Amino acid sequence: MERLSNPLWSALTGAQQHLAQVVGDMRRYAPDVAPFCAVPEDGMFVRATDLEYLTEDAYFLGAIPAVPDGWTMTELGGVLQMVYRGGAVAKPSAAGVVELDALDPAMQELTALAFPGYFRARTGIMGRYVGIHDGGKLVALSGERMDLGDLREVSAVCTHPDYTGRGYAKLLVQHIMHGMQQQGVTPMLHVGAKNERAIALYEALGFERNGVLRHTWLQVPQRS
Repeated sequence: MERLSNPLWSALTGAQQHLAQVVGDMRRYAPDVAPFCAVPEDGMFVRATDLEYLTEDAYFLGAIPAVPDGWTMTELGGVLQMVYRGGAVAKPSAAGVVELDALDPAMQELTALAFPGYFRARTGIMGRYVGIHDGGKLVALSGERMDLGDLREVSAVCTHPDYTGRGYAKLLVQHIMHGMQQQGVTPMLHVGAKNERAIALYEALGFERNGVLRHTWLQVPQRS
């Protein structure tokens, strides 16, 4: 699907346009929601007068713009996109699984251990998030991020290092997938192309590889 080759643009001009900020030809989430920007076409030139509206570094996925001199775009490695192609997801056990408040700061604290900088103070408003606690401490998490309407991204799959190997990630992802299917939505996700352990888990859950997307980091120049 063409929409999946540029998922951020598809989300920000579709089901999540209410979260979109318009910056010239670009669309972006508010920085406290997610650090992502999007352009309509890969390779399009973005004017410096538009980029100057960015107040902090941003990330692009799939469609990568060309930027003017003075701006630094860094390749971060390929991101594998996967789409669920299995059948109905059985309702998983609810034991220990709780719905999380969209603004729970513990989500940002936990995800900072695995992928610092991507989960922001208000990322939780992008979808539904579920977690597992131990003694009041959030130790595992999964939720929803990009929304393309009939496709929605499973995201923030994270387990505290002291609690790995207990099946928490699989259980929480199944909760998110089941909830999506109940709404008639197909789950999809993004994972580092070299993260073989995570890829194996997702393939076992019924996800199939849909291609590798470029992922870049745009650094905002120091301003005097």
